[in-house]
Amino acid sequence: MGDFHTRPFAQRFDALGDQAEAAFLSLNPKAHRTGLNRPLFSMARMATNLRYTPDYLLADGFYEVQGFSSRTKAGSLKTKLEKADALRTWGEVGDTFLWVYDSYKNEFWCAPIADWYNAFIQKASLAEFPDNGREYWDLKPSDFPCAPTPIEVTGAT
Repeated sequence: MGDFHTRPFAQRFDALGDQAEAAFLSLNPKAHRTGLNRPLFSMARMATNLRYTPDYLLADGFYEVQGFSSRTKAGSLKTKLEKADALRTWGEVGDTFLWVYDSYKNEFWCAPIADWYNAFIQKASLAEFPDNGREYWDLKPSDFPCAPTPIEVTGAT
């Protein structure tokens, strides 16, 4: 079946973000779902800001949850330009954070979207997804705007 990142998008879509969201919810079980979660209709004609509604709401603001794995050479955060722009707009509605999860190291980074956006502009490279041609920021973990926080595994014996 191959590594997750090498599979065609159609195959990845069914599990996209699930590990990261499970990790986020393990730490924030009272988070309220605000974003879309693979609706049964096409989002292609939907307004960009609605399509990229942040995933969750907590008392201190909106949270967009995104994952990656540092296990491979391609282990970097890939964020669509249109998504980053939409999240900045959400930052005008209320405090908006990007919560990024590394499934290989079981750690996360969380910072305001403005900090992530500055890191994208200053340190990320631009690339295109081969399956749809959409541009994305490719940001290495060493260039993230904050330090990682390990997630402690509870219940291990």
